[in-house]
Amino acid sequence: MSLAKKAASGFLWTTGATLGSRVVTIVSTFVLTRFLPPEIQGEVNLAYGLVLTAGTMTAIGVVQFLAANPEEGRDMAFHGTVLVLSTGLIACLASILVAPFYGSLLGVEALAQYVPGLALAHFLDRITWVPRGVLVRDMRFRMVGLRVAVSELVFAASSVTFAYLGWGGFAIVAGNLVRGTVGILFSFSVTSWRDSLQPCKLVAEKFLRIIRFGAPITIASLFHFGASNWDNSLMGFRFGEATVGLYNQAYRIADLPATNVGEQINDVLVPTFARLEDADSRRRGLLRACGLMAMLVFPMALGLGAVAMTMVEVFYPPSYHGVAPFLIVLATLSISRSIGTLAGGFLQVVGRTRGFIYIDLLLVIMVLGLVWLLSAWGPVMSAVGVGIAFTVSVLLTIRALAPDGITIRDVLAAVARPFVACLPMIAAVVAMRIALLDSGMPAVARLLAEIGVGAAVYVGACFVFAPAITRDFLNLGLSVVRRRRAARAPEAAS
Repeated sequence: MSLAKKAASGFLWTTGATLGSRVVTIVSTFVLTRFLPPEIQGEVNLAYGLVLTAGTMTAIGVVQFLAANPEEGRDMAFHGTVLVLSTGLIACLASILVAPFYGSLLGVEALAQYVPGLALAHFLDRITWVPRGVLVRDMRFRMVGLRVAVSELVFAASSVTFAYLGWGGFAIVAGNLVRGTVGILFSFSVTSWRDSLQPCKLVAEKFLRIIRFGAPITIASLFHFGASNWDNSLMGFRFGEATVGLYNQAYRIADLPATNVGEQINDVLVPTFARLEDADSRRRGLLRACGLMAMLVFPMALGLGAVAMTMVEVFYPPSYHGVAPFLIVLATLSISRSIGTLAGGFLQVVGRTRGFIYIDLLLVIMVLGLVWLLSAWGPVMSAVGVGIAFTVSVLLTIRALAPDGITIRDVLAAVARPFVACLPMIAAVVAMRIALLDSGMPAVARLLAEIGVGAAVYVGACFVFAPAITRDFLNLGLSVVRRRRAARAPEAAS
């Protein structure tokens, strides 16, 4: 099988598994709002943000190193395991110690009670980092997708169960602990423990190789994480933990297309590009991926904004109806994040990771600065600043690809047609909502009507405005299906 088809197959597997599991996770999030008020969710979100900040600061870029260096053996993976677990222990202990001071600073002292459990859950998750890196390195994308699916399904079921039993915010903590435990069991059931845990002589030079590669990625990831999470702290400081609960709900939904599609594309493309020695092939592959990604992400992102009012009415209790305005202004977030993820993955492969530091430092400064500046006009206007900051950041990331012959104009040209195809979809959805608003129809029926007309209009618009990309997408999907049927035929015959 060609590398392109293998990459396409991997993308379909990881994206399909992740999308399915995340749908369940989002449903569980809606259910949790029936048991947990916005202020409790805000407290847990702020506590988890502290733990993940410490975790991101100590990530070392081990997973990215393994994915970008497929020729490395078990000895290098073991060195990565030692780094991940030792630094993870420091991160977890530090977050527990800092939690009371952090809560006092924000005026949300209750968040400290959730930090120990969330820190333990994070450490359990770190145990699976290197096995996941091995799976990505070996292009075993089906297992990567299944791991995500199993973990998310377990988290959804357990957190809702504990919330129903009256555990309050600790239901989310318990769900994360269960997810971490199941993730370990699954990871070591599909990989040999020797792939990541087989002891070997520790060599300083091997640690330094990983650190030299991963340090710029880690610093950039910290800034990027800060841009995606530290705004919660500002929201909490300026408007209280209840606003954080509403804002975080909208952010998680708006970010779904990027995390479920954009990041899965990156997982597939980094090891794929690493196997391509021809710079022109990499360039064409990236632009092709941008077009295909836009066909999936753009309608999901913009569609969420278009149906936000009706969707929130259907899935959230009245105390959470403030999610809708946030979701509308954050709808474009996945567009910039997904394109930035592709460009960032390309920079990983060509080894120019230091540029991440400056781009993401500017990103976090812009996010925090704009959120604070626009907070004078209320929390929703603060959210507008987040979208502006990410848009500027992705343009800077693409600009860093100029030495590889990739320009901002090239990328915009690759994604322009799918974007144009979204415009009739948005118009149709808005028109449908206005037409049905006073019809007396149940909110669920109105939401289904909006989604149905939006999907139908978008599919038709793709064939009109983006016929070449549409055919490319369909051909890739059909080739994967044919290959799988051909592989099953000998088994069925036997």
